[in-house]
Amino acid sequence: MPSDRSFWITAGNLAVVTVVVCGGALAPAASAQTASRTPGDAVTSTAGVSGVSRAAAAAAPVTRSQMIARAKTWNPGTSKRVPYSQNKTHGGYRTDCSGYVSMALGLAKPGPITVGLAKSAYTRRIQLSELRRGDLIIDAIGSNTTRHVVIFDRWANSGHSSYWAYEQRGSYGTDYRTRSYGLSSGSEYKPYRALNIREDAPVPPPTVTRAQVIARAKTWNPATAKRVPYSQGKQYGGYRTDGSGYVSMTLGLPKPGPLTTALASSAYSRPIKMAELLQGDLVIDPVGGNTARAVVIFDKWANAAHTSYWAYQQRAGYGTDHRVVDHGLTSGTQFRAYRPTRIR
Repeated sequence: MPSDRSFWITAGNLAVVTVVVCGGALAPAASAQTASRTPGDAVTSTAGVSGVSRAAAAAAPVTRSQMIARAKTWNPGTSKRVPYSQNKTHGGYRTDCSGYVSMALGLAKPGPITVGLAKSAYTRRIQLSELRRGDLIIDAIGSNTTRHVVIFDRWANSGHSSYWAYEQRGSYGTDYRTRSYGLSSGSEYKPYRALNIREDAPVPPPTVTRAQVIARAKTWNPATAKRVPYSQGKQYGGYRTDGSGYVSMTLGLPKPGPLTTALASSAYSRPIKMAELLQGDLVIDPVGGNTARAVVIFDKWANAAHTSYWAYQQRAGYGTDHRVVDHGLTSGTQFRAYRPTRIR
């Protein structure tokens, strides 16, 4: 298991030198004035905790996509991967777990050790449910032979019982594999978010015509024996098989699709009046509970009085349907009409 080991050498009353040694044996100590560096040594001069804080503060912001792209430069899981070592460097970074993560985050070379990464100078604690691509899962309190850090990429299954992670692991090197660190009760692994990480700029989904929305809605075979069954924990073609996943598919939004509440936000739609509804617009209840929120795709009015309309929806207990509804037309309803921002 990867590890970090550090000790302090005091050189007179003038300086404190941190010697970070990655490996089974500690490197010979040398005086601050005569310590010689070889390419494999990671010797970092610092002025205590405040120096570490300054280094963290100076770290340039990095987006989640940039971090993952950097993680891939060490060729994880391939014959060109960077071999693991606690006393060598690659591109100036230690080739152990914390050096790898420091490289991916663009921190100062050779990078803080695992214990340092878990400190408030570099990261903050989050909940497992908050994990996003580029977040970290760290065991900072294990022994010097068990401390470790991995980069969270994505959940491996709908039950969130494992996830894909990038890591620099002992006796192998850079890897990309499924892990379950931190998911079991009492685990020493905890989730963290780097202070210098930033969200990626939203990528506008491609425009879609109203005819395309309806054509896509029909691909899930509404109201037939071949309809897609409803589920909040399963996917079909990469999209969740619930109401918002179905709508996301018809609009061509990124998989697995935003939730119903997000569909009603300005990122994806704008409110309109029920009288303005056109084919492909949405009628959404975004404020109910997680078993009550719903979204349907307006198709056409069912009568001249506009007291009901035909809609496509992925409804609980059934699946993909095309039926007459009156959502949004009754007094006190939480349903409102919305127009997708990318529809044309």
